[in-house]
Amino acid sequence: MIDKTLLEDWANRYEVSSFILTDPIQYPHRYSQKVDIEISAFLTSWIAYGNRKCILERAEWLDSKMNKHPYLFIKNREYECWHNSNLSFYRFFRFADLYDLCNRLNEIYVTYENMEDAIISKRNNQHPLYTMQVLFNGVKGIPSIKSASACKRLCMFLRWMIRSGCVDFGIWSRINQMDLLIPIDTHVYKMATSLGITKRKNIDIKTAEEITGYFKQIFPNDPARGDFSLYGRSVQKENG
Repeated sequence: MIDKTLLEDWANRYEVSSFILTDPIQYPHRYSQKVDIEISAFLTSWIAYGNRKCILERAEWLDSKMNKHPYLFIKNREYECWHNSNLSFYRFFRFADLYDLCNRLNEIYVTYENMEDAIISKRNNQHPLYTMQVLFNGVKGIPSIKSASACKRLCMFLRWMIRSGCVDFGIWSRINQMDLLIPIDTHVYKMATSLGITKRKNIDIKTAEEITGYFKQIFPNDPARGDFSLYGRSVQKENG
């Protein structure tokens, strides 16, 4: 096993409040109400793939469209202008896809007070990731429950909502952070393989489970903290 102290040190160096300033999580951090945070976080995480600069630019644009009130934007259906629009929104997403996502959020908030309530109601002892996939089934960018996807963006969203700390929100108190899976992106995967944490050849759900399982030995009560260890160290190496 890799030196536990080293992995803890990497996490300590990267899980700091200044991380927020350069990460997509900065957008939900603009809000204080639970429902606003949930909506901003979910929309932001949905587009969190590709070049970081492009992610932040598009997230900034989307945040501005919600006019400082994500919940009202969804509840009042202010996204209707995107219905059936084939115009490109971001990379593989069209505005029609963004409409579908917003509309699904609207359906959730018509029925439930917040998204955590929806997860708890639909969970039935299933993993929260599975429940998220069920709630957003059919929306482009949300992996099917039948896929082997690592569900990086959903795992990241859940980490934001469930973990407590100076970066993550911890506003979903009824779901144990032990249930979280580490979001596996290229940075995390490359570092995990170089350290011998995993030998799997594909970035899939089994890889996410294996890497998370390893970090249960390092951070027994908070395995998702390993995300900061691996991602932070990878970025540091890239930047010299």
